[in-house]
Amino acid sequence: MVRSKASSLIISLILAIVGLSQAKDTPFTSSDRFPLPQELEVQVKFWIGVYTKYHTNEYIIHDSRNLSIVYEVVQLGRLHKDQIDLPQTKKERKFLKKKSKQYRSILLKLGSSKTNLKKLTSKELEIFKYFGESTNRRVYRTAAKNIRVQRGQKDRFERGLKQSGKYIDLIKRIFRKHGLPEELSVLPHVESSFNYLAYSSAGAAGMWQITRRTGRRYLKINYEIDERLDPILSTEAAAKLLKNKYNTLGEWPIAITAYNHGLPGMKRAKRKLNTTDIVKIIAKYRSRYFGFASRNFYCEFLAALHIVENYQEYFSEIEFEPSEKYQEFELPYFVKLSTIENYFNISVQKIREFNPALRKPIFNDSKYLPKKYMLRMPINIDPALLFASVPESQLFVDQKLSKYYRVRRGDTLSKIASRHRTSTAALMAMNNIASANRIRTGVVLRIPQKEQLVSLTKEKSTKIENKKTQEKVIAAAPVPKEIKSIEMSQSEKVSGIPKSAGPKVEPQAIDYSTVNSRKSITPEILFITNTNPVEGVVIVEPDETLGHYADWLKIPTQHIRNLNDLTYGEDIQFGTEIRIVFQKVKPEDFINSRLEYHRGIEEDFFLNYNVLGTTTHQIKRGDNIWYLCNYVYKLPFWLIKSYNSEIDFQKLKPGDLILIPEIQAIESTSANSEINKILTPKPQVLSSNF
Repeated sequence: MVRSKASSLIISLILAIVGLSQAKDTPFTSSDRFPLPQELEVQVKFWIGVYTKYHTNEYIIHDSRNLSIVYEVVQLGRLHKDQIDLPQTKKERKFLKKKSKQYRSILLKLGSSKTNLKKLTSKELEIFKYFGESTNRRVYRTAAKNIRVQRGQKDRFERGLKQSGKYIDLIKRIFRKHGLPEELSVLPHVESSFNYLAYSSAGAAGMWQITRRTGRRYLKINYEIDERLDPILSTEAAAKLLKNKYNTLGEWPIAITAYNHGLPGMKRAKRKLNTTDIVKIIAKYRSRYFGFASRNFYCEFLAALHIVENYQEYFSEIEFEPSEKYQEFELPYFVKLSTIENYFNISVQKIREFNPALRKPIFNDSKYLPKKYMLRMPINIDPALLFASVPESQLFVDQKLSKYYRVRRGDTLSKIASRHRTSTAALMAMNNIASANRIRTGVVLRIPQKEQLVSLTKEKSTKIENKKTQEKVIAAAPVPKEIKSIEMSQSEKVSGIPKSAGPKVEPQAIDYSTVNSRKSITPEILFITNTNPVEGVVIVEPDETLGHYADWLKIPTQHIRNLNDLTYGEDIQFGTEIRIVFQKVKPEDFINSRLEYHRGIEEDFFLNYNVLGTTTHQIKRGDNIWYLCNYVYKLPFWLIKSYNSEIDFQKLKPGDLILIPEIQAIESTSANSEINKILTPKPQVLSSNF
């Protein structure tokens, strides 16, 4: 690799196992675009140590504010190359928590006025010296709050270097196309170690760890496809994101920080401190949301940049994975994955490697490969010729249909199975349910049904049938007379919070099974009577946006804004009401699309995490569910909500108790392995030098 001026950080690290404070001062050089101020040298050294000295079975117990203070490095179990991604066991988490508590006790003792600082144990004296033997008791009390545990990353970073060879040239080419510095290509080392199948507990996915909400601006994310998992398409999205942040903020250090913290947060920091100086922002900006990860993101980037351009100093020679050449073929019809496998003579594993954006429903035959999808494949075949050999009976003009149901209070699997004319066993098998007695309110179940296949040979009759369906009035059945008509004035239209000061007139709920003579439909809509076309009100669920509603309704987003008196760019919040209109789709189709979306989110999560149990959190003053989800527990809101179905999260008050799921990562998926690989044995705690 050619070393760039920006990353020629000449560093000679001496990392003591008990503290980075013993590292020698060394000179740094950098470019103007990515400066390394002297005040950040300690942080960068810390992260270079994390990435190049300590492996994933080593845990650094340190001070989160002063990264030169490392209390201890604890080794848990033996390291094996095939166990890089093993999650922590409950026993290991308990052990590290106990360790942290022991150091916290020592610091609190040093911070007590009752402690004689001249009569300390050897361990207390050691920690006393970390703080320059300061007699300011507040220093130690503050440090007691700043204890943090960081897992080593050396083996993961090395694997990421190898995997980066597959895409790094293409990433740099994309960045050059967008007028961005090539040095930004190292950010996936910080985000995911170049694992394009990475999935965080909070729902960020792919090599660039893009959230669903952000990804929808640039990428296709649905039940069949998640382009966040595609290294090429997600890099295009990341380039646009980074360019937007830089154009808004004007300096790369804070633009890079905004990639982690968010653009609104960094704009707020810039405005509040009246500066773009990353050193001042890190040192002085105070926000409960500007935590350890955000404060350190730029330093992690600089550390990764240095290591990548000087990798031989840390890892000797690296055998980079070769880039793969491929071709793309636009599918003219919906088609089974097995059809492509058979007629193109290409394995499912190879299809997966070339097309990482394809989600699990494609591979378990729940869905067809989508029409117009750009299928990637090896360059040594003629896809057009091979596709021409596929029989018409195996080509479809519509996607495979699925039905979903959201579990309600009082439901049992047997009741749900009976309602949908299927068996409990079939319902359990399709939804991977181990016990018929354990289902949670709010969970979306997929309902087994007979396949409704529409092949190319039936296309003509299908088009005629579709035309008849489109000509039908959406509300085919009359509204029952006993339901009163409701007229909502302009001031009463919902837009998150009701605009009227007086008592709000609620639209009356209509049993959708009555309206449509279909007993299998989940009543998730409050219908407004005597409207043509049919209108209704939905309560906003976690991870939903106006864009989702527009997609599911097949109408412009602006139409929904107009209906709800919403301005462009105005967000909608969970629990608020949104008025919708069924002009292009039936209510049942809207409901099914909505449930399929939430089903996809749940599937992604449980593909990567197991729930081991729950713990109880008592709400404190200032707590809100968004803060708890994103910054305390790093869990998706829908998951916490599913364990607290009776809680009104908009009315939380101090003293309230909520259940928090305790999760454990399933062994993380590497870019070169099957998604559902067998877990290898977990490491054991071998020793402690406390």
